[in-house]
Amino acid sequence: MRDACHLRIFIILTLLPFLSSYVASGEKTLLIPVCDVTSKEFGAVGDNVTEDTAAIQNALNQCSKVILPKHYTFYIRPIQLLSNRHLQLNGNLAAWRNVTTWPNSTNKKCSETGYTSKTKLVQQKESLIWGIQPLNGVIISGNGTVFGDGWRWWPLRNDTKHGEYWHNCRPKLLFLGQNHITKYGSISGVIVNGVTFKDSPFWTVTGRGLSNATFYNVKITTTGCGYSQAPNTDGFNLQGENILVHESSVKNGDDCVPIFPPSRNVLVQNINCSCGNPPVAVVWPASNHRGRNNKSFYAGDIVNVTFDHINLFGTSSGLAIKSLSPFVGTAKNIQFTNIVMKGVQIGMAINFFHQGLVSQMKDEMISNSDTLLNASASSILIENVTGTVIDNAGHINCLGSTPCNFFHFKNVKLKSINNKTEAKGYSCMNVSGTYDDNCSPLPCLARP
Repeated sequence: MRDACHLRIFIILTLLPFLSSYVASGEKTLLIPVCDVTSKEFGAVGDNVTEDTAAIQNALNQCSKVILPKHYTFYIRPIQLLSNRHLQLNGNLAAWRNVTTWPNSTNKKCSETGYTSKTKLVQQKESLIWGIQPLNGVIISGNGTVFGDGWRWWPLRNDTKHGEYWHNCRPKLLFLGQNHITKYGSISGVIVNGVTFKDSPFWTVTGRGLSNATFYNVKITTTGCGYSQAPNTDGFNLQGENILVHESSVKNGDDCVPIFPPSRNVLVQNINCSCGNPPVAVVWPASNHRGRNNKSFYAGDIVNVTFDHINLFGTSSGLAIKSLSPFVGTAKNIQFTNIVMKGVQIGMAINFFHQGLVSQMKDEMISNSDTLLNASASSILIENVTGTVIDNAGHINCLGSTPCNFFHFKNVKLKSINNKTEAKGYSCMNVSGTYDDNCSPLPCLARP
């Protein structure tokens, strides 16, 4: 009897790791706790020539933790992440290099976006590493690099025979969620740590419907610098709640850390941004734009977002809030604190027109009945912001129908990069707020 009891205990202890993976994942088969993709069972080669897509996907299907060992580069097409998986990137991933045979290139609908297409776009054709809702408990860690070879795609921007094809067919490197599903918690419990993402063809790290997501010690970089050389290569393009992005760097050709609606309780801290645009709250309900026959544009607000301890090098501006057509939604309780700018074009770009182009917004008002003009910002704190600018201190341009209010400037000091004197002043439209005497130049806010 005692031996039988001991045997049962031994069996339980032996199977416990497998059972825990089974219970956590909710799957019908037991998961192997740890797998090396180069083992005989999976057979990944890792020579940056042989395609290893099937080997890595098989490991992700069967294992809780999938290890890509160092000194290997695995050449792949898109792979899918599943719930309760840990992808350990000690080695490298290299994206499929043939633009014409990338999976999305055969999708005749890829010139449409996920929110305008009348047919369901195939998610795995959009990104190198992808996962769709419901998805939870995903970890991507290690000191490896994900190579996107975006420079193969970027020149298509100037190839007129492609039209908009080049824009929406380009893959992202990591996409968790789907553009049109923004419900909080669709993707939950995400950690991305230590990995480098290089030369994404499109947005680099993207998340929709996130809840409790952390990105730290992540490096995003492009071979090109700025939009003309690396177009649309957003760094962390995120939407959701309880998001932390910290101790990371972005060198790219577009927004450093854009936050989309609906989002709440987001902290972006200790980030270096260079070449592209600064971290930004983007008031743009692109995720559920319905079209002219159904004006259900409202995607939600961006609330309680803090950009803190941000260093900017040669970016288009030092801090930003922007709105795009149909100009609906609100950014509120947004804090920009402890910002250091070095050689940025302008100090700040806060606008509710077409990225500051007033004439273009007026044209759209006339030609597009979808333009609702209902975007605004309130309770915006800008504190301890210093540095040098090339042109001027920047602008705050809000809509007359929905003015911006409760802006607060504290210790904001900007200098010209040329002579280190006070930067040229701000320009403002339809904005009110307060500022202290430590601001230079003085903001052009209408004091309440």
